[in-house]
Amino acid sequence: MISEHGWGSPQIDAASQRLLALERSTAAEMGLPYAEPADLGAKWDAGAPMPVLISGLRTFVAFYLSDSADDYGIGVVEFKNVIGVQMSSAGDEVIQGHPLWGSGLEPYQAHEIRNSTWIRELKEVNRIHSAFRDSRLSAARHFVLTFHDETLECVAQAADTRTEPAATMPEVMLSLSHEAVALQP
Repeated sequence: MISEHGWGSPQIDAASQRLLALERSTAAEMGLPYAEPADLGAKWDAGAPMPVLISGLRTFVAFYLSDSADDYGIGVVEFKNVIGVQMSSAGDEVIQGHPLWGSGLEPYQAHEIRNSTWIRELKEVNRIHSAFRDSRLSAARHFVLTFHDETLECVAQAADTRTEPAATMPEVMLSLSHEAVALQP
């Protein structure tokens, strides 16, 4: 049986976690960027989460939750005080090409990036502005959410998650579209 001794076995899972911990600690010691798991309070469907990014005055990503008995419906992460956001086609088949692969990045997970080069780049770009305040970017956090077919990256001050267990994706998209252009309450 493969799951007894091979892929998916407790031994392989434990070895994978040890490797990720070693990747993270090595990068941290060298002052390099690395990905730490971030518990956003929702676990998306590994097979087809179909994330949708909506950004305006407010920024959201919505996705299908996992099919477990306790976790179903639509998950929504709202990023607060966004400085930069991007979604790429780096899915599970090509995630090994992501710059953070080998530095703790995992498929189908939420991460917070430590020693983020993107935050450093954003500071340099924004430093030219006469009203630049380093404190805004000093509090920024770099999030990476890896999905089946996409990877979302966002630099923001915080991320709040909610679930919509009884809603459909079109209903959630309509609601978020209105929220994205409204000022925060």
